[in-house]
Amino acid sequence: MTTQRKPSQMLKQAAIIALLVTTASGCSVRVKNYVEIAQRAFETPDDVSLSIQEIKDYPYAAQYIRVDNRPRALMALAFDDDNVLKWRTGGDEIIHTRHGRFIGSVNISDAIAHTDNLDADPLVCLKRNLKEPSQCPTMWQRKVWITSATEKNLKDSVLTYSSEFAVLGTEQWTHPDTTELTVYKIEETSELFTNIFYVEQKTGRTVKSRQFVAPGTGYVEIEEVKPYANDLKAVNE
Repeated sequence: MTTQRKPSQMLKQAAIIALLVTTASGCSVRVKNYVEIAQRAFETPDDVSLSIQEIKDYPYAAQYIRVDNRPRALMALAFDDDNVLKWRTGGDEIIHTRHGRFIGSVNISDAIAHTDNLDADPLVCLKRNLKEPSQCPTMWQRKVWITSATEKNLKDSVLTYSSEFAVLGTEQWTHPDTTELTVYKIEETSELFTNIFYVEQKTGRTVKSRQFVAPGTGYVEIEEVKPYANDLKAVNE
């Protein structure tokens, strides 16, 4: 079943800018609150789906996100922190993306809290050189910090992801607002996962992706609903 949330409800939710939580240091109340927030993450009863008119009227950059097989949620852009976009759902969860990649989060258990070596991410180069991908590196290694929460404590673990990239060609993709776009399909593979990024031909922005986050979370699917104005400048003409 698919439900449509009223714009007024979502605007009220999206207008709240979150205060970033600090790492818990033995405080049982703080840990308990973190666990409760993490358990609420994306627990909407049905998929969120905006109509074409609602998308047109929506005043914020927005994306759909589906975590594993849970219902699809809407996240709105809270702010741009030097090209790291920070998105809010209707609750207290914050998701950080950079050039369309999920790189961090706040108040989500078993998800990436931080990613290093971002400047070496081949996705950034490929988005700017879609017609000549041979100019870009094809391998990337980074460390990711995964935060997990129990009733007693918060725990960070560090994983190393190594992956290889390939541009698989172009496809036609229909945006949720019904616009037809030509997108490049970029595949990122490793022994642990296969990520897919769909990058719009003219602007180089990521409009859709399926990305592995962490063993405890699995994959997330992210789809542009309303583009961020700063991402609309043509880079590949």
